[in-house]
Amino acid sequence: MKQNNIIAITQTLQQHGLFSFTSRMLADLLGLKKVQTSQLLNRMEGAGVIRKIERGSYLLLGLAPEHVLSNPLYIGCNLLIPAYVSFWSALHYHGFTEQAPRTTFVATTRRKPSLEFNGMRFQFISMQPKAFFGYRREEHAGLPVVVADEEKTILDSLMFSEYAGGMAEVAKSFFRALERLNQETLIEYTEVLGSPSLGSRLGYLLEYFGKPTDGIIVSKGPINLDPQRPRGGSYQSRWRVYVNIPREDLIPEGIV
Repeated sequence: MKQNNIIAITQTLQQHGLFSFTSRMLADLLGLKKVQTSQLLNRMEGAGVIRKIERGSYLLLGLAPEHVLSNPLYIGCNLLIPAYVSFWSALHYHGFTEQAPRTTFVATTRRKPSLEFNGMRFQFISMQPKAFFGYRREEHAGLPVVVADEEKTILDSLMFSEYAGGMAEVAKSFFRALERLNQETLIEYTEVLGSPSLGSRLGYLLEYFGKPTDGIIVSKGPINLDPQRPRGGSYQSRWRVYVNIPREDLIPEGIV
């Protein structure tokens, strides 16, 4: 296999949006037999244009491997399909928090254990298919990434605060995000998710931040604002929420 052929195949994969792929996908794309596919993959690995993720699964590095391997968001959303970057990683990506997580958090409908790849850690959070929406493809550092939009980033983080730095960090991020969020989209997404506990947490925080709360569903029974902390604090009957976080921890420092 000549070097120029490897470059052409790399470009073909890019044109088809196959930034991650399996050996079967490559064989089907190029019409190759199993032995031919194996030989081609070995040559492409040797040329440094792909990197094996797991057995039979590969990440496309293209012609700038160092650039790709330094972009955890690109890697994260291509380690499995379907997937999009969310939670703490998306909060930081959108500028809602200055706290940069060492782990890249990825939403998926599949079950997959956390993975170490090229010295970076990736954690996969399994979601129900009905919750797998609200993401878009963007360009980050010259590479395509799939990331939760602003509204879904907040809602994902409220549902799974343990993957977003904790509820206090999520609340502060929510406060910083308020001027960039579309209220109608936020409520529409909440209705689709159909989680009363999410509605109670969202409604309480919106009210606390002085924003409209029309149309938000509420939990039938009492819940904790922070599900990771023991029950305590004041009880807000409208939202059926125990505010088990000091209120001063819900707003960034310096904000009155």
